[in-house]
Amino acid sequence: MDVKTIVKLTDEGYDCAQLVIKAFEKELGDSYEAAMRSVSCMSMGLLQGSLCGAVIGALTVIGFKYGSDVPDISSKGMCMIKREMFFAEFRKIANGTTCPEILGLDVRKNEDNIRAIKENLFTDKCPNMFVEIVKIVKNIIGA
Repeated sequence: MDVKTIVKLTDEGYDCAQLVIKAFEKELGDSYEAAMRSVSCMSMGLLQGSLCGAVIGALTVIGFKYGSDVPDISSKGMCMIKREMFFAEFRKIANGTTCPEILGLDVRKNEDNIRAIKENLFTDKCPNMFVEIVKIVKNIIGA
């Protein structure tokens, strides 16, 4: 998935968490729709200054790939290993994991949101980061 596609999908209404899920539609198979629904309210740091929605999407893909729907220590262990692999790589491209850390602005504040729009953070910085997140996840899950 490239920046142009990401911007187009954003214009269509996909949010940051959903964009990452969308990139793994084929890999998720029958779980794709459930994954999309599960992240449908998790964009923009949950508008709580929290974990980046694209990071949540990435962890969701990893969970669908390595997780289990029943208690299973080995699946849980594998998920934890893959999660830490993701964060180790993600920290190389971002200053943190929350939207305020990544953007350098707190988009919950009207003035910061306006500034983010004026500085094209949502159409430049975020999409470029999403491309990198997708690459990291592809590497981790072997896609």
